Amino acid sequence: VSGVNVAAPPGAMYLFVGVDGVADSVNFAKQLVWQTKLGLAPGVAFGPEGEGYLRWCFASSIERLLNGVNRFQLGLDKLRK
Repeated sequence: VSGVNVAAPPGAMYLFVGVDGVADSVNFAKQLVWQTKLGLAPGVAFGPEGEGYLRWCFASSIERLLNGVNRFQLGLDKLRK
């Protein structure tokens, strides 16, 4: 997806997703919950270097993850309007 950066730490069950233009990860995480019912942790909760990112745990089924990706895309579409 254009404007999305993913960083997966080695040996972990989560990844950090950065979205170009997102400067407030708490607000973006709240918007995703309200608009799409997708709960991701704001990156800033893990330190100031996490600002602009969301932390996504992928310890789940493929079906549930694909559903989450679809919801995330919906949230991005709403953000970019």
